[in-house]
Amino acid sequence: MSYKEAIRATAKRLGFERVAFCAAEESPHAAYIDDWLAKGRHGTMDWLAKYPATRKDIRNRYEWARSFVMLSIDYPPELPAKLPAKSAIPNIARYARGVDYHEKYQGRLKKFEDEILKLGGPECRAMWYQDTGAFLERELAAKAGLGWVGKNTMLIDPARGSWMLLALVVTSLQLEPDAPITDHCGNCTRCLEACPTDAFPAPYQLDATRCISYLTIEHRGAIDESLRAGVGEWLFGCDICNEVCPWNSKAPKKAPELDREFAGLTLARIFTSKPEHLMKRIAGTPLERTGEAGLKRNAAIVAGNMKDESLLPSLEQALMTDDEVVQEAVIWALSQYGTKPARSALARAQKYVVNDKLRDRIIEALGGSIEREA
Repeated sequence: MSYKEAIRATAKRLGFERVAFCAAEESPHAAYIDDWLAKGRHGTMDWLAKYPATRKDIRNRYEWARSFVMLSIDYPPELPAKLPAKSAIPNIARYARGVDYHEKYQGRLKKFEDEILKLGGPECRAMWYQDTGAFLERELAAKAGLGWVGKNTMLIDPARGSWMLLALVVTSLQLEPDAPITDHCGNCTRCLEACPTDAFPAPYQLDATRCISYLTIEHRGAIDESLRAGVGEWLFGCDICNEVCPWNSKAPKKAPELDREFAGLTLARIFTSKPEHLMKRIAGTPLERTGEAGLKRNAAIVAGNMKDESLLPSLEQALMTDDEVVQEAVIWALSQYGTKPARSALARAQKYVVNDKLRDRIIEALGGSIEREA
């Protein structure tokens, strides 16, 4: 059995859905990386601007690198059959509806790395990564033939769709590359047309600063008001460009197993929970990344878009914080309702808010309410 055959068999034994191989060499899209960064399309994700030479060619950092072993891991695209009333799980991107994948797969990936080192002998080098190193995972996965990078910049497997996570092992072993597959997006533009924040300036290009996933996860501070309506009811992440992709009709029909506490997360609980209680409820999930204040900011924007009257008491309670980003989002949300109960909540909000600019926002919103009622 060759190294490649043995590695493939090991990957399957460890439960990775697909495994493929490509050479460690310079990226053909090196110029695009520079242009993307120069245009600031990475937003505040400063780590993407670090180590550009490594992203373009891994050998600039690891001279011994010869091959990539690329792995794909399915994640469940379906909702559980039963969820608690008003659960926020449907408002969370599918990959984040459960245990954080970094924690879930790191043991398996370390075992895979160890097996490759054992196969290669004492001179062999290998390191695993999953979404943490300076790698262009989607480009590498496409190069290895795991799929093609679609117009929505997601990797699309023609047999399984795009509900997948990627991981890799870079190794010193010289492994025969697999052949890439051709692009099958054709004339379809559903993903581009469906994006409510116009995050795709052109096919195969993403402006992360307009992407709902970026805005609700990575971005710190206030979300641009012009983008808030587009966020819709997404609390954490977004799946729209995947949902409309016809290739996802082939995805395995699986639902996640959810912890009861996490499944019981609601917008009202986000607004009213003590920080330590909220963080305990989301512990071990990707939602920890955005933190308590980020979740409250996101939840306020969702509430402002939903205009659910039952949320008004808990939304008002969320104003009792020193975090002015959260307060601003709540004030915005209350101003979207345009109803007497929301106006009353806005009037009461003045006793919780000390920032003069935010107080002016309240006065402005109350004036607008008066005009609408008149």
